[in-house]
Amino acid sequence: MVIGNCQADVYRDLLRGADGVEVTDVRPVYEMTAEDLPGLHSDLARTDVLIIQPIRDDYRDLPLGHRQLAARLPPSATVVLVPVLRYAGLHPYQVLIRPPRDRSLVPPIAPYHDLRAVLAAATGDRDVLGATPTREQARAAARESVDALRARELAHGTLPASDLLDGVPRWHTINHPDRRTLAEVFDRILSELPAGLIDPAPRLGDREPLGATRAPVDPAVERALGLPAIGPREWLVDGTPVPAHEVTEAHLAWYAATPGVVEEGLRRHAARLDLLGLT
Repeated sequence: MVIGNCQADVYRDLLRGADGVEVTDVRPVYEMTAEDLPGLHSDLARTDVLIIQPIRDDYRDLPLGHRQLAARLPPSATVVLVPVLRYAGLHPYQVLIRPPRDRSLVPPIAPYHDLRAVLAAATGDRDVLGATPTREQARAAARESVDALRARELAHGTLPASDLLDGVPRWHTINHPDRRTLAEVFDRILSELPAGLIDPAPRLGDREPLGATRAPVDPAVERALGLPAIGPREWLVDGTPVPAHEVTEAHLAWYAATPGVVEEGLRRHAARLDLLGLT
C-alpha cells in the first residue's frame, strides 16, 4: 500500500508493474471519512509493505496519522516513510496556499501561487509583478528548500532525499520533481524492502510522470545558480504554452473574487516574502 501525494502516485504506479506484487488502492487521506476506516483497517491487516509520507496523528480528527496506520499492520510488515519533496530553487516566488475555509481551492490555469501576484493583490502595487531575485536571494531560496527538507527528514525519520537537491535538479514546479529525482527516491524505497521481494525492480525510464504542468524559469535564477538557459519561459499546461502574464492576470482576478486566499498567503509565507525582499 502506498499513501501520499502525487509523488507517491508515481511510486505506486511503478510498483503496480512489478512481478508478484499486489498494490491496494486507497483514497487520498484528505478525502477519507470515518466510513472509510473499516475497509482501510482490513486492507492494512493484510499488507506486507506500507510506503507512506508523514501524516500527523488524528489528521482531520481521524486516526490517519502514519504511526496510527502502521499500528494496524501485521507485526512482520515493513514500513517505509518517504519525505514530501519541495524545492523552490528554480521557482523562488512559487508557493502553495491552502485557505483554511476550503483547502481544495486552487487558482485557474496553473494551481500554484506567485508571491509577487499575492502581494500585488494585497497592496494594489503592480510594480512588484516585475520583481526578479538578486543572486543572493535566489541562492538563499534554494538553500532554504534544502534545509527545510532536511529538517523534515530528521523530524519524521524519513528516508533521506535532501542531498538530491544540492545538485540543483530541474524540477517542473515546486512539488513536481523531475524523473531523475523520483527515480533516485524510488531506488531508496526499494533498498528498504526485504531482499528479493521485488525482482526485477521496475524502472521509470525516460518519461516525465509529473511534467504535465511546467512553470517558467527566470533567467536571473539560472544565472544566480550557475545554470544554462534551461527554461521554459512560459507556462506549459498539459503541453500547451500559456504566457506567464495570462496566468498572472487570471490569478489576480481570482484573488479579487476569492476572499481569504491573499491573507492566508501573506501569513503562511511571510518568511519567504522577507527572504526575497518583497516586504
